[in-house]
Amino acid sequence: MYHTDRADGGCHALTLIMDDPIQTTHEIGGGEYFRILCEHIGIPLIGSDADLAICTWNAAAARMFGAGAERMLGRPIGSIIPKDRRKSAEDTIRKVIACGQPSELEFHYGDSSGSKRELAVTVSPIVTSAGDRIGASLCIRDITRRIAMQAELDQNRKMASLGEMAGAIAHHFNNILGGIITSVDYAHSSGDPVLQGRVLEQTAKALSRATNLVQGLLAFAEGDRRHDDLSDFTETLLLAVDDVERAIRGTNIEFVLDLPELPVIPVPRAQLLTALNHIVRNGIDAMSGSGTLTIAVELEEDRIITRIIDTGCGLDSAALDRVFEPFWTTKGVLASGSNQATGLGLAIAHGAIQALGGTITVSSKLGDGTRFVISIPWDRAADFDEESAAQ
Repeated sequence: MYHTDRADGGCHALTLIMDDPIQTTHEIGGGEYFRILCEHIGIPLIGSDADLAICTWNAAAARMFGAGAERMLGRPIGSIIPKDRRKSAEDTIRKVIACGQPSELEFHYGDSSGSKRELAVTVSPIVTSAGDRIGASLCIRDITRRIAMQAELDQNRKMASLGEMAGAIAHHFNNILGGIITSVDYAHSSGDPVLQGRVLEQTAKALSRATNLVQGLLAFAEGDRRHDDLSDFTETLLLAVDDVERAIRGTNIEFVLDLPELPVIPVPRAQLLTALNHIVRNGIDAMSGSGTLTIAVELEEDRIITRIIDTGCGLDSAALDRVFEPFWTTKGVLASGSNQATGLGLAIAHGAIQALGGTITVSSKLGDGTRFVISIPWDRAADFDEESAAQ
């Protein structure tokens, strides 16, 4: 265990006293053994007293910060922390000493070569045999390389996702535009007015599909920012429930609705319906005609929480990381039909909820269903014209 004696300048010097003899291969007393261990361990180890003055500074700390113990002992622990992080770091250390519970903090440090190093620190209380907390120890790790590797990995994943999305966009538009060109060329060469009219109608439908794809991407990237009339949340949810009941008619899917009595809560009707419908359809598809779909609503202090739970095939961890990506689909085949087939459904839902200032999260386990949680803010003080909601 630790205890302190007053050293030069009134600073606490950190020493170790052992309750029981230590069995080592060297005939060194327990306290001396651990003093040598702390001094020569490869991890920078810094100790502070209760006033946050440095009282221990080992050789690894001297190498990391370019200053020996003779220079650092007695100085404030905050002197090694950048000014923008100093106060929060000192508050963390004081809290560790006061509460006796370890904590973590991170900060950057410019080394002698001018390079910025990212440091992770484990802060632990120093406790005497009597149970008094007399300071804190800081074990420091250089995580610069780990952060750089993580940033590189994230960038590679981002580029891979962008490549897949670009390929999916090219696939869909190539199908749409290729069909238009072929049909128009054939109709133009035929000179048949009836055929030309039919091709013109098909062209309009194809361009409409292309427009829907672009709108879906915009909804994902920027949120659905169109003007939307306000409606009561309960009324809007019941409209989505009507769609659910129609969609599962003739299947073995059981639908459970847990909707408590709510006050009148204004929400943008189209945006919320868009998100609910896409998530519900995803759950219905995952159950392949048999299972239970649950929608449960809970009102918190300033948020409405909606949980949509299915008992379908579920998702593995790799799929969970990509579930809101545009054009990513578990079906494995890109089609040019509905938003669900193109993998845009959940991306659009994500964008719509973000546009409402809310959040959407997903949890799942392969073979054990999927749970979506939508949380949107509710301003209790907002005025709402119930008459306009009924229109």
